[in-house]
Amino acid sequence: MSPKRSLTLDLHVHTNYSHDGCDSVDKIVDSAISKKLDGVAICDHDTMDGSYAAQKYVADNELGLIIIPGIEVTTSKGHLIVLGMGEGIAKGLSPWETVRIARQREKKSSTVVIIAPHPYHPFRHSIGDLCTHSELDIDAIEIFNSRYFSSVANEIARRKAARKNITAVAGSDAHSAECVGLATVEVKVEIEQQSEQKMLLDATLSGIKEGKVKIKSCEKTPFWIYFKQLL
Repeated sequence: MSPKRSLTLDLHVHTNYSHDGCDSVDKIVDSAISKKLDGVAICDHDTMDGSYAAQKYVADNELGLIIIPGIEVTTSKGHLIVLGMGEGIAKGLSPWETVRIARQREKKSSTVVIIAPHPYHPFRHSIGDLCTHSELDIDAIEIFNSRYFSSVANEIARRKAARKNITAVAGSDAHSAECVGLATVEVKVEIEQQSEQKMLLDATLSGIKEGKVKIKSCEKTPFWIYFKQLL
């Protein structure tokens, strides 16, 4: 049996490939490494170009950080994060169509994880109660998102996830390098210490999908940073 490892991950990070992202891929990656994270999910808005660039930067510089390819898709009803795909999904589709496409691609490639980010945060393209809709096949609910004015929305998400027995995750929703790692999860994987990146990535995605994840850290985005980015 392979030894168990605990990986510390930030599952919701943006680069300047997002329309509202502030920092370059290299700054985001270097920040994650300096904060001793094992990996980050790059989830730029409606594009996977940031993920591709981050994977290349890590590989070219032999950095060892796990880059989880992701995208924060703008559906017709709100945002959904999709992790693990090799290509993006068009924005503007219904949540059900977005999920259908993701699951269809999952059958052809590796594990895909679908997360409802900040589902009850007002004014943030949040998906609301659709995240617990029995016909919307998601894998996890983001119960802690660092970018908030009031903790009420996070608490609602926590209660809904617990009531529906859906895996709970956290993410910094970092839009700048200094915010990477504010909210992290710990994922248990069974894999050798020196395994190649592809094996680590597959084990990580499987671990999240199977619910082998727990919230590790929850820090709020400093108000002055959030306010500056809003401006």
